[in-house]
Amino acid sequence: MKTIKHSGIIKAIGNTGVSVEIVSLSACASCASKTMCQMSEQKEKTINVDVANPNAYTIGQSVNIVMQEQLGLKAVFWAYMMPFIVCIIALFGLSTRFDDEWIYGGGAVLAAALYFFVLKLFSKKLSRAFFWYLADV
Repeated sequence: MKTIKHSGIIKAIGNTGVSVEIVSLSACASCASKTMCQMSEQKEKTINVDVANPNAYTIGQSVNIVMQEQLGLKAVFWAYMMPFIVCIIALFGLSTRFDDEWIYGGGAVLAAALYFFVLKLFSKKLSRAFFWYLADV
C-alpha cells in the first residue's frame, strides 16, 4: 500500500483526536535558486486526525500523518478533474442552445460554482472518506 506522508507537530488535543500542523511546500520550495526568484511558496496547514487515545500524545510532539495514496488521487479527482468536466459539459451544452458567449461562458462558471456548493454540502461525508492517521516518527 503506497502512502502519502507528512511530518508535523501536534498543536491541539481534543476529546476524539489531535490537530497536527504541517508545512506544505510548493515544487519551487526545493529549488536551489528559490532565494533569487522569490517564487517559493510555503503554507502552514492544520489537519485534524482522529485517534483512539488522544491522551497518549502531547502538544508540541513531532508526528507523521499518513494517508493512502489512492485517497489522495481520489481527492485530486473530486477537487480538480470533476469541476473541469462539469465546466466543459456546461460550456458545450449551453453553446448548442445559445449564440451569446456570455451566456454559455457564465453558465459554465455558474455550473462550477454550483458543483463546489454541492461538494461543500457533502463535506462531512467526504471527510469520513478521506482520513489521515498517525504513524511513528
